[in-house]
Amino acid sequence: MFHKLALFLVAVVVLLGAEAQSIHKSDKEAILKQTKALLAQHYHFKDKVKPVSEFLDRQWREGRYDSFTRVSTFTEVVSRDLKGVANDQHLNFFYTPAHLAKASAQGPNMPWGLLEPKFLNNGLTGLQVLPGDVGYMRLQAFGAIEDLLPAAFTFLGNTGALIIDLRGNGGGMPSNFVSSYLLPEDSIHLVTIYWNDRTDKFYTQRTLKGPRYLDKPVYLLTDKGTFSSAEEFAYDLQQLKRVTIVGEATGGGANPGGTMPVYTFKDSSRLDLYVSLAHVEHAISKGNWEGVGVQPDVAVKSEDALQKAHALALDYLAGKEKDPLIQAQYREIKKKVE
Repeated sequence: MFHKLALFLVAVVVLLGAEAQSIHKSDKEAILKQTKALLAQHYHFKDKVKPVSEFLDRQWREGRYDSFTRVSTFTEVVSRDLKGVANDQHLNFFYTPAHLAKASAQGPNMPWGLLEPKFLNNGLTGLQVLPGDVGYMRLQAFGAIEDLLPAAFTFLGNTGALIIDLRGNGGGMPSNFVSSYLLPEDSIHLVTIYWNDRTDKFYTQRTLKGPRYLDKPVYLLTDKGTFSSAEEFAYDLQQLKRVTIVGEATGGGANPGGTMPVYTFKDSSRLDLYVSLAHVEHAISKGNWEGVGVQPDVAVKSEDALQKAHALALDYLAGKEKDPLIQAQYREIKKKVE
């Protein structure tokens, strides 16, 4: 039944091509019918199924979807309706163009990074040392980056502070491996996931292949495009008081699940729907970030977040120094940054 099932929280990615794909009344009717069937059979929040289905039926009867002639506009509006009634930001459609749908049916899946550039190098796309000896890591997505982290944290290990850029990171795989590098050598309970048929608990890793980044400040950059497991990463570390979050509130999607096939068009292009199959409870807050997002500790516009975090890191490094010449140098670097 599942086309793709995430182990934890999937990234919200809409593939290109839906803008050009036309859609007819029979297509729309079949899509709505299958959407309601999938929710009735699989959706974790059972009390939301009836009001969602009734709302879609009412919209259809009143002709609210009649004017949409493209897959992209139709699914965008229906997704917005699903999210609004269910209060679930993960309810999204995924469109796969015909040539990719045919290719995936015939053999191994195309590398995800070729379809969604955020997943190039499994999402770890930048390591740098900024002026003032401040480390910078760009995480565009949470792919299978476990094997990349030892080298990454070895490279950043001697910096005096660290900035991790999560802006536009739509999530992906579980984030606890990255969290483990920022927390003590222990097994720290982060979240519990309650599925319909089981319960999973996620912890930090006791044993790592690379050095931990401890006793130094860490700044996370976020915006409204920070979503799903990227939010979980920020939420976990904020609850543990390990980071300072700089930027904007995140997107507010916390429900694990997977994508399921909804409809195949005549040209073999395919439409899938992400269906939430569980809910998350954080070990400390006993809640999660669904619908509200992770709130920044220092609120600035997304485009100003890196500059602000860099300045905060330089202030910290200057403040811990006793040598006035070194303090003055940090202040000079900060002027250039600002």
